[in-house]
Amino acid sequence: MKLKIVLILSLCMIGFIGWWNYSLNFGVFSSSHSLKSLPVIRTEAGGTVWNERFYIVGGIGPWAQTLTSFMEFDPAINDWRALPDLPEKISHTGVVARNGKIYVVGGFGTLGFRPHGFMLARWRPRDTLYVFDILQNQWTQGPAMPEPRGAGGIALAQDAIWYVGGIGPNLLDSADLFRFDLVTHRWQKMTAMPTPRDHLRMEAVGSKLYAISGRKDDFMRDLNITECYDILSGKWTRLADIPNGRGGIGSAVKEGMIYVFGGEYLWNCSDEVDRYDPIHDRWDVLAPLPVARHGIIAGLMKDGIHLVSGGTHPRISASGIHDVYLNHCTVL
Repeated sequence: MKLKIVLILSLCMIGFIGWWNYSLNFGVFSSSHSLKSLPVIRTEAGGTVWNERFYIVGGIGPWAQTLTSFMEFDPAINDWRALPDLPEKISHTGVVARNGKIYVVGGFGTLGFRPHGFMLARWRPRDTLYVFDILQNQWTQGPAMPEPRGAGGIALAQDAIWYVGGIGPNLLDSADLFRFDLVTHRWQKMTAMPTPRDHLRMEAVGSKLYAISGRKDDFMRDLNITECYDILSGKWTRLADIPNGRGGIGSAVKEGMIYVFGGEYLWNCSDEVDRYDPIHDRWDVLAPLPVARHGIIAGLMKDGIHLVSGGTHPRISASGIHDVYLNHCTVL
């Protein structure tokens, strides 16, 4: 009798997850540019742009499975192709590109179970650094991070990879700032940011790093905080708040401005698009996304900022949405 009840409950859960993802996620958006959708749907992946091609790696699939899938989008043929899988299953990773190499930093391994407030996922932070050589078409493993981290912010500046915040092995939010020197291949712990947080973004403009929004201890509190690290002075400063704090945002830099897309609240996703002007320390709210979603991967290409994947519902949901945020932006 107990076995039958467990079986029925399991089938109900599987059915609910399928309805949550498939009946509500597919067909919700058709790009006006007829861009090819991402074939392997996901959220909370990592991604970047190199040489006018878009790369996306890992993430969480529609059945809460952590992925190794690695794909490249070529706008010249408007299509995706599969590349060699990531060596292990990782989500919430940080990804940057330099000199024909894709760097995949930290992230979470396969999901576990941990009832915690409004979350049931147990994060398993990783300290790995994987490097994909585009010409060689192969992965190698680099020096490990000083400590495991996932859902932090990442940026590339001054011949180094910078990683900030995220969730550590104690499953608490971190404020640490790590620097990986791309010449010496060594990690260094730098001055920690003032506000510990996870599911934030970090972007570099010149010699300054901008840590944007995020949240405290998963869904306990969304943060509208923007903090800036001056690489030259080694000091942090508090800047103008983002209009609406949230976690799971996507971001990209275009013409010296930082654009922030979507995000996740406790009960719904955000369609908000914000633009930060570092010179005037000012945020503007722009025309919204066609579809609200979180866990978006954003990357600047010639025709605009490409926005790929992301969940259209809070927590576990996935999509293959692929659209472009154009150069013409309306300030609301």
